[in-house]
Amino acid sequence: MAAVIFGVFWQVLMPIVLAAGLGYLLARRIHLPSQHLSRVAFYILSPCLLFDKLSHSSLSGSQLGQIATFAVATMLGTALLAWMAARALRSSRSQTAAFVLAALAGNTGNYGLAANQFAFGPAALEPAVVYYAVSTLMIATLGVYVVSAGQQGAAAALRSLWRVPLTYAGVLGVAVWATGVPVPVPVERTASLLGQGAIPVMLVLLGVQLAGVRLQNSLTRISLAAAVKLLGGMAVGLLVAHWMGLSGLTRQSSVLQASMPTAVMATVLADEYHAEAAFTAGVVMASTLGSLVTLTLLLSFLI
Repeated sequence: MAAVIFGVFWQVLMPIVLAAGLGYLLARRIHLPSQHLSRVAFYILSPCLLFDKLSHSSLSGSQLGQIATFAVATMLGTALLAWMAARALRSSRSQTAAFVLAALAGNTGNYGLAANQFAFGPAALEPAVVYYAVSTLMIATLGVYVVSAGQQGAAAALRSLWRVPLTYAGVLGVAVWATGVPVPVPVERTASLLGQGAIPVMLVLLGVQLAGVRLQNSLTRISLAAAVKLLGGMAVGLLVAHWMGLSGLTRQSSVLQASMPTAVMATVLADEYHAEAAFTAGVVMASTLGSLVTLTLLLSFLI
């Protein structure tokens, strides 16, 4: 059993650690700002990856619907656990919002896509990308609404959905998949080429982003929030997958995505809306480090 666990860590997670580590070292060495890489990944590479995978997807309509439903259910379930934990600690309104945001914003892009590809092969990217797209849209709407603590309002949060490039890439990808309309060769090859760069760039970006994160005080709250995201997300993912009857690669990929640590995007939103940014950054760092243990054990179970 120990050999299996070590093999999973060595073959699946160690490449992610090394790639992110190079980004971390680069950022520490030359003080590389993450905004430039982040915008390239967010506005170009990720939408191209989503369009490429959806337009060529072998998933059925029911499978796409299942994965999207699973993503929404697991994110809401984990967020509910975080809300309960924050209320048990008698947290303030802004602290509660930060707890919920940290649970909603899973690192399903930088970390999740690479982990799925290394663990289950290229075919796992299809369901993983669907989860990633849904989670991004959830963060852009519900996440913004939660962290703004009512300052922005539901209408403004929903309007932010149309500023997310993945929205358009997803709609176009599903339209091509559903209708079978041929994509012009230059467009198809451009999307494929740029999509292939999404995962390596996002892994380097993860390291660059983590280089700017510092653990702060309130280690008890940070540890609890990280545990809710990692262990709560894993438990909710396994329960929802069982309840929905997911199996095979769809179950493996979706549960892994639900178990990802908190994404740096949570810190960006918390800082933008003045909602416990230092605490959220601590959760990002703690959950990312803790995921090396939790995801190793989960993968040993799933594989």
